[in-house]
Amino acid sequence: MVFWNDVRFALRQFRKSPAFTLVVLATLALCIGANTAVYSVLDAVLLRAAPYPEPDRLALVATAYRQNGKEDLNDSQTGSLFEVVRDRATSLDCAAYAGWGGVNFAVEGRIEYIQQQRVSAGFFRVMGVAPQFGREFTRQEDVPNGAPVVVLSYGFWRRVFHGDLGVLGRGINLKGEPYTVVGIMPRDFRGTAPIDVWTPLRPTRTGEGAGSNYGVVARLLPGVTWAAASDQLKALSQGLKGEPGFPRETSDFEERIIPLQSGVTSSSRSQLLVAWAAVLIVLLIGCVNIAGLLMARSGARSREIATRMAVGGSRLVILRQLLVESLLLALGGGAAGIGLGAFAIDSLKHLDAEYSQSWHPIQMDIRVMAAMMGIAVLTSLVFGLAPALQTTRIDIRSVLIEGGRGMAGGRRRWTRNALVAAEVALSLVLLVSAGLMAKTLAYFNGLTPGFDTRNVIAAEASLQDARYTTSEAVNKLFSQSLDQIRQIPGVRSAAVALTLPYERPLNYGFRILDGDDGRQHGMEFVYVTPEYFEAMRIPVLGGRGLLASDTPQSTHVALVSQAFAAKWFHGGQAAGHHLKVDGNVLEIVGTVGDVQQHSGLSRGLGPMAIEPTVYVPAAQTSDGFLRVHVWFSPKWMIRSSGSTGNLTAQVQRAVAAVDSQLPIAGFKTVDDLQGRYTRDQRYLATLFSILAGMAVLLAAIGLYGLISQSITQRTHELGIRLALGATPPQTMAAIVKPGIVLALAGVAAGYALSRVAVRFLESLLWGVRPTDLGTFVTMAAILLLVAALASLAPALRILRMDPAQTLRSE
Repeated sequence: MVFWNDVRFALRQFRKSPAFTLVVLATLALCIGANTAVYSVLDAVLLRAAPYPEPDRLALVATAYRQNGKEDLNDSQTGSLFEVVRDRATSLDCAAYAGWGGVNFAVEGRIEYIQQQRVSAGFFRVMGVAPQFGREFTRQEDVPNGAPVVVLSYGFWRRVFHGDLGVLGRGINLKGEPYTVVGIMPRDFRGTAPIDVWTPLRPTRTGEGAGSNYGVVARLLPGVTWAAASDQLKALSQGLKGEPGFPRETSDFEERIIPLQSGVTSSSRSQLLVAWAAVLIVLLIGCVNIAGLLMARSGARSREIATRMAVGGSRLVILRQLLVESLLLALGGGAAGIGLGAFAIDSLKHLDAEYSQSWHPIQMDIRVMAAMMGIAVLTSLVFGLAPALQTTRIDIRSVLIEGGRGMAGGRRRWTRNALVAAEVALSLVLLVSAGLMAKTLAYFNGLTPGFDTRNVIAAEASLQDARYTTSEAVNKLFSQSLDQIRQIPGVRSAAVALTLPYERPLNYGFRILDGDDGRQHGMEFVYVTPEYFEAMRIPVLGGRGLLASDTPQSTHVALVSQAFAAKWFHGGQAAGHHLKVDGNVLEIVGTVGDVQQHSGLSRGLGPMAIEPTVYVPAAQTSDGFLRVHVWFSPKWMIRSSGSTGNLTAQVQRAVAAVDSQLPIAGFKTVDDLQGRYTRDQRYLATLFSILAGMAVLLAAIGLYGLISQSITQRTHELGIRLALGATPPQTMAAIVKPGIVLALAGVAAGYALSRVAVRFLESLLWGVRPTDLGTFVTMAAILLLVAALASLAPALRILRMDPAQTLRSE
């Protein structure tokens, strides 16, 4: 009953001060809304357990390399490692998987590009989820040339087969050959990507298995501890160092197990935590701002509080009432913030960050709402307790005698000033972070692409298909489809490449046969049709380009990029030299310009960089090389004379005229290609810019409120100054000066905080130093300008002040 009386009293106070109430609710709604959106992502990706039975016993097998005093952890494994762990690690139940990608599917006249993942026998058993209908793969099926079988996802089964259980045991056309459906997964089974079908991995120790192309997932067997399993893997590592099939750059390595949850989310963990820290800073600024507003309001209510205490009101009762007011404000702002957050979640999804696909859907649910309401209640203590304590510690006699004006000085004023300075300091941290991320994004956007980006689209199709296992079949498809595409009105040129600029090319090994010690080196490797360089307008800088006469029967040739020539031939003439690639000798016939690519060969170059690249004619690729289509889908590049918007349907028809069973996976523009690899920088730059804008707005409101309160409390003094001859500009300067001083103090503190905070952004920055002085100075100048305007705005009231009227009213 007492609580409800306090609630009714608080609501009456809110009605008396509608402007104050709306400002506090709006501030909280913005802060809680931002927290809701980011927390929903954090919860889905990092906080929720993996959706499998006993997820705390699931692990990834990772290799820890130690070299030059540093340790590098890699969860990509070879086929040899998987088989050894599977067969010798008696403490673990292991399975392997490969990356997921698109394949061609056909059934009853329907063709579709769907998502497939290859997994080893026992994968679903290790994950702890058996097929709802049918079974999973057996060891006999999971071998090279094993039976072609497939397990369907529940959603794919319902969408394509309308829930017909008769599909079990039937054949479907997958990757151009018949596969038998042996299982259907439960509705709620979810991987780290939206998979439609699973097929056997068929692991090997050669070819694909010779490289680090597998992930190894393990479940601790009953009764086995993490320490015991780690010790067994460490012991296995010692034995592996001398075994054939385990080539290592360094012998100092050991196998470990890491929790599945942390392993899968390792690439996005730091970005999410940085984003979460940023929204918490905004929430803290909001709390500081509201605390300042409450202090200003408590000064206005000091006579009321003193009167209540003078007639016997208990300090504890008044403190409780003030905290109830803060709690109601927090709950109201929290509810409004959750509503705003629900809209903001969709905006975050549109930014398409790396973690937009996760085990759990990113959405508003009871967990997120409960967490946000908990934060709202906590904020009521953060911003409400200090003002409430100060209010109940007033000197009753002095307040009643001075009419409340004495409350403007002393500890209350210094506390309010400190809070405003803290707002400015925290705002600068976010502004600097936003500026550095924006410069990173501008750096990538400003890179010279190396080709003409205008009026270009790319069509993608999967050739991981039984009909395209030979070079002859693949190149016949390329030739005939390009002939069809070039007949489309408005098409100026067309070509095919394994990968396009901005994408990650194939990493391949090579040896230089002349002028080198014959050691194995690494390069980026791309097959292209002869028209590629002309169509993309990549210049040939020396020698010749590729020709239609470069056939399987002619000398095998290659073009190298300018970066390749600079690295391996010291910028000299590359033409005439010979490379040995995969057992074949290639003669370098020319050098072409560099293009930006997603770096997969060298570390530390960022999402896009220039890498040494070798281009070979698609016509001269071997049948064995075409196994790369398991990981790469070739692209048809089309350049038009104008807008590309109306080309997609015509290109689809052109390809279908050659192969009606080959679906186009999709179309991409140059911006799509570039944006895919800068999406994390774009996400953080956008998020930090929004949060920094909110922080600056809140800091400006805090300064405005401080100066406005000062004018209200010093009206009598200001009237006397004006009456004694002080000019309005002089009086305004005296009023504005404290705000500028506080802003300068906040900027100084913010600079020190920013130098610490940007260390956590260092791994996300490219093309700009974390200590970039220009960013610090620019952001500090912006903040000081906003502070000056926020301080000047209320001071303009002095221009309308009549000294005589002011003194009479006092």
